[in-house]
Amino acid sequence: MDKKQYLIIGFGLLIYIIILKYMFSLLFPFILAILCFFVLKPLIDRIQQYIPLQKSAIGISLLLFIYLALAFLLGILITALFCLCVHFFQQLPVYYDSIFLPFIYKITKLLESIFSFVPQDFVIIFQNWINQNMLDFISFASSFIKSIPSFLLSFFIFVISTFFLVLDYEDMKDCFLRLLQKKTCFQLVQFKNRVLKSLWIYMKCQIILMFVTFLILLIAFLILKIDSPLLYAFTICLLDSLPFIGIGIILIPMMVLYLFQGAYMKAVYLFCLYLIINMIRSFLEPHIMNKEMKIPAFLLLVSMVLHIHFFGIAGVILSPIHMSFIYQYFHKSEDLI
Repeated sequence: MDKKQYLIIGFGLLIYIIILKYMFSLLFPFILAILCFFVLKPLIDRIQQYIPLQKSAIGISLLLFIYLALAFLLGILITALFCLCVHFFQQLPVYYDSIFLPFIYKITKLLESIFSFVPQDFVIIFQNWINQNMLDFISFASSFIKSIPSFLLSFFIFVISTFFLVLDYEDMKDCFLRLLQKKTCFQLVQFKNRVLKSLWIYMKCQIILMFVTFLILLIAFLILKIDSPLLYAFTICLLDSLPFIGIGIILIPMMVLYLFQGAYMKAVYLFCLYLIINMIRSFLEPHIMNKEMKIPAFLLLVSMVLHIHFFGIAGVILSPIHMSFIYQYFHKSEDLI
């Protein structure tokens, strides 16, 4: 390639990075709708072989079924969480008197027996610290509540976009084929296939990690004699598969609860379990993706860290896609040399 082509590629990459950095949240519903459509497209084509209907009719019916099933499951989850929160807040005064205050008293007596300079009003200082943290939590909760309308709007745009794509895909495809050259169309199809392949590899990796996490949690919970070990292990591994949540959302409150109850060893074991699972995930995730994508695990790990730093949560999915393109490009360059 000459200097002009390198300049065009560099300028295109710069625009692409700027769009990802500053416009990704705006474009995310449309990108997700496109990915979901191409994931469902093979299933729509397969169904059309057995049912003599138009693709748009099959696609709309399939989307309606999926969205209704997700709405049903989400309704059950929200109802369960609401009942759990109501029960928790009803029992909160009891928890405060029977668990929290005895825990503070034990900690105070322990510190007084070890250090002679502990002030007598340590409980007041600790309670002020708790109040400050409660204020921080309330401000975080208020900012989270304020972000709900924008999330609902993005979700609504995503749902509408999937229906429009199903209805207008064939017309859009014909329009692009008329406007673009065959070489450009071929490159776009290759780009789409690589993105879907990277997405499938990411999903496969998460399924394997979910299974490993589930086994470790189930064995640990059975050893620690925690109630409902199967339910807790399944719920935690399901949350662990999501890049924006993780196992800490359940394990950390469990650790704090056991600390308040005086079960210090259980809290320590849960903390060790939390560290072990995170270490195993950090080691296995690049290794599994390396096996699937034939890219060195070290490069995948470096790429993932950099993508998370620059692009946040989206970097977890963008990392294998970008590395696939970069690695294939260098392989082609070596072949030309």
